[in-house]
Amino acid sequence: MTHAYTLTEENRNEFAGIYLLEHMVSAKHSFDVVLNEADADLEPILMWLMVKDYVEIRNEEHYVPSAKGRECVGKFLERYAEFLTMFDVFSAVDLAEGTFAFGTYFTFENEDDWHSYLDDERWEDLRIAVAEFKGMNPVEVVFMSLVAEDRFGRDATGWQFDLLLGSVWDDVLEICSAAIHDEDLAYEDDNGPVSGNDVLCDVIKQGVDLMISLLAEEDEMARPIPKESNGSGRVYPSPERRIERLDFAKASSENYQPYRDPYYVSPTWQKSWLL
Repeated sequence: MTHAYTLTEENRNEFAGIYLLEHMVSAKHSFDVVLNEADADLEPILMWLMVKDYVEIRNEEHYVPSAKGRECVGKFLERYAEFLTMFDVFSAVDLAEGTFAFGTYFTFENEDDWHSYLDDERWEDLRIAVAEFKGMNPVEVVFMSLVAEDRFGRDATGWQFDLLLGSVWDDVLEICSAAIHDEDLAYEDDNGPVSGNDVLCDVIKQGVDLMISLLAEEDEMARPIPKESNGSGRVYPSPERRIERLDFAKASSENYQPYRDPYYVSPTWQKSWLL
């Protein structure tokens, strides 16, 4: 079955707008009303943010986030934190063995070894299939995954143009189209056909159980490390990764029990971050 995905101009404005707005809030960055040469490509996004009342002009000189814009960023970051916490586990699944790469995450000595491990051909990315199973927007899931991978980096020359008009948006649609979908997961065993939905139910249950155990271990590891345990050779997540996860994971793991229902979609994802 061919899956058709589209990204309208309004969709691009929404995603590019929230990305730029989050940068303005977190980095306390403002843009001059008279944009310099490099930032001139951001004008359509800033105009869209102005129309939505997400930014305002201060002292007739600078674009700055409005109170509404800051609230919008807060809702987006809550959604993004949940994505990082609960979806990463489905990014590398061995369907033949029924195992998850993240099952051995804390055994690696450095991030390079971990990423090399993820490059193994046996791992399949099921995040799109899981998102569609739950009725979530796969385009937004891909957008968030590319944000997590710094594909919208602000250090490269020309990032302003790429944010709205660059080929990365074609990449988003291509990733969605090329992804594994539920019908690709169907198979037949001695007892008869097994649907892709049944496979995803099992994958989601196993993945959530694993992620809950990893969150509990990560929470324990984030506490002060006893002196005698130093040099044990265990790998601790980078401070950035720990903050991203633990902001969402501070509560007891009991709060994650609803996720064991494959059809569960949290309130954070049931409504838009747009205001």
